Amino acid sequence: MIPVNVIRETAQMIRDMLGDDFDAQTFTDTLDGETDVMDFIGKLIRAKTDADAMEAAMKEVAASYTARAKRFGAQSDAARKGIGQILDAMGERKVTHPLATISRTAPRLSLRITDERSIPSQLCKLVPDNAAIKAQLEAGETVPGAVLEPGEAGLTVRVK
Repeated sequence: MIPVNVIRETAQMIRDMLGDDFDAQTFTDTLDGETDVMDFIGKLIRAKTDADAMEAAMKEVAASYTARAKRFGAQSDAARKGIGQILDAMGERKVTHPLATISRTAPRLSLRITDERSIPSQLCKLVPDNAAIKAQLEAGETVPGAVLEPGEAGLTVRVK
């Protein structure tokens, strides 16, 4: 593959040569003739298309395995509940079996908020409203502690 800086320099040279008579098709044809840039772009488009297809396929495989894992998790939960019910029916907290020693533990306490507005403020966390901050910055306003940073330039590839 030809280095990007050579493509850049050649492209600028062609732009300078065309001057006021610049025509996009002439420019592209001339640059391709000098650097084979369109062949390289074609190879990259094929690589991207192949990678996109593989990504989609792998996501489908991952979703299939995730669903399968959830089914096994549900089976495990059902078996655990069944063992617990049997221990409760036996009136035992611990049973030794050739495959495993099983023990019934005390229930764990978990938190359930019944009314968020009643919780004291010192027990609440405040988080910045990113959407509102971005909107103010985009409107030209200053927000202390926040700035807009440019991301990477996008690329659209349409395969017909």
